[in-house]
Amino acid sequence: MEKWDYYISGIWKIKTHDGDYIADVFLHPAAEGFGKGVKTSKDDVVKLLISGAAITTITWNYHLIQWRYGARVEFAQENGKTWLQTIPGAATFDELESSIQMQYILSELAVPSESH
Repeated sequence: MEKWDYYISGIWKIKTHDGDYIADVFLHPAAEGFGKGVKTSKDDVVKLLISGAAITTITWNYHLIQWRYGARVEFAQENGKTWLQTIPGAATFDELESSIQMQYILSELAVPSESH
């Protein structure tokens, strides 16, 4: 079994006129098990990958009540743009694009409570 340095359990996307792309990820350290996740920029993840870090997607399996390792995360560059991706041929379930889209779960702004 491969030793992982980090896990990615969720993503934040930004929509532009060219489409949408992953801007940030929910990154968990793996050195001592499954560490607390931190919102981390795509650029910082690319730096980790360049330095040799092994990163995989991870999802919670509700039936088995355990984490499921997904696909290795890598990056690609073209025409001055850099993006994160999973290894070619990864199952759809394991791809970064299938990760929880955190912007729909974690709000950056507090939700005002209704007064009765």
